[in-house]
Amino acid sequence: MSRLRRAGIDFSVGTLNFLANIGLMLPYILMLLKYQQTQSETYLIALVAFYISRAASIFYTKRLHLRSSTYLIACLVLGALGSLIFAVTTAVGWLIVGSLLWGYSAATIWPYFLTVKLHLTQLTDFKMKRLYWVIFLGLGIMLGVDLAAGWSYTLTFSALALLYLAALPGGLLLEQFTNDFYRQQAPQRHRLQQGWRWALSLVGFAAIAVLTTLRKTQLNWPNWLLLTIIGVALLVFAIELYTDRNVLPQYKVRLLNRGFTMSLVLLFNSFFAYFYFGTAGMYLVFALYLIGFETGYPVFGKLAHDDSHQALRLSQISLLAGHALLLVPWQGSFVLGLLLITLYIGYDNPTINATLYGAPDIDHDTAIIHKYRFSTYGGLLCQLVMFGLIIAVSASANLSILAFFKPSDASHFWLYTWTLSWPLTLASLGISLGNVLHEPKN
Repeated sequence: MSRLRRAGIDFSVGTLNFLANIGLMLPYILMLLKYQQTQSETYLIALVAFYISRAASIFYTKRLHLRSSTYLIACLVLGALGSLIFAVTTAVGWLIVGSLLWGYSAATIWPYFLTVKLHLTQLTDFKMKRLYWVIFLGLGIMLGVDLAAGWSYTLTFSALALLYLAALPGGLLLEQFTNDFYRQQAPQRHRLQQGWRWALSLVGFAAIAVLTTLRKTQLNWPNWLLLTIIGVALLVFAIELYTDRNVLPQYKVRLLNRGFTMSLVLLFNSFFAYFYFGTAGMYLVFALYLIGFETGYPVFGKLAHDDSHQALRLSQISLLAGHALLLVPWQGSFVLGLLLITLYIGYDNPTINATLYGAPDIDHDTAIIHKYRFSTYGGLLCQLVMFGLIIAVSASANLSILAFFKPSDASHFWLYTWTLSWPLTLASLGISLGNVLHEPKN
């Protein structure tokens, strides 16, 4: 009986680990597949609601001043509810509710899991169990059955809801392990603060919702109005960033750089790659990102012979060289440039986690959350600049905005290279140089 119980706990914690690692992208991918299958405005609205909820959640979550383990359990419950709603209904109102719940869970499950996990590595010998490929295989089989039977992903959504519920015992167990840690902390006040920041950021994310819709469908809004919306969003996020000027000041440029470069790779270049490689371009970019993200840390560690200072310098050289290569309009330099940038991202991610958690003057319970918040700032900045350029270029060249996001041929390669790729890459390069120069000297 004890062995069975141990196996159940291992499965629950392993499932939690799996959901934390894939929770940011898998719900979005499933919803995108559902929209592409149906081309229904209902699922377009749900997709936009999910995207905005995912982006906004990391800003609001820590203002409730709860423990990280409590947030983690809430993420699992909300994730289960969100996926279950998509499994049982097609009503637009319920799908919006499901998108908002699922978006919160997708955005916050990983940073809170990581925070709790880092506490555990310091305080206990508890080991996380990894069941990625078994669960991936199970979901893949269910997805295949869904498609073969014409069930419109109902089985997959239901299975994902069950996985969230299966991870709950693991989340409750982790909360018990972290009780001693949290008792050492000063009590937090459980109340909402700074209501004006909530209202202001809602305006900003409403603007992002409009821009996100532009990636999926044509809005017949005047260009001056769209550019005004971008200007308002930039002002809102500038105020937010200024208000947080004293939070992680020596790491802020690095975190903004992380978010901007990730959006440059995964958002802009996943679309721009069409003009190099056709319909295979987006998949190539995702593959390069996965390779760089997973191998960046061991690659630079090996090249530097486990000298952390030298590994950091090599990763920064890779970052700058990657940007320089993206400025060369050739397929080979495009691929190599993206790979070098993603290798930096792959090295930077675990090192910044260790740095933030190990710094003696930082609140460990909020450091990882602030990391994702400022990284999101950087990503949103990249998106706003990108949309501003696309709207201006489309108006000047008398093209629809969707001509970039849903191109039918590569005839506008040079137009988009000069007016979109180069300005965005140079902006990212400038932030990257600031990051390198701002790096504290050992």
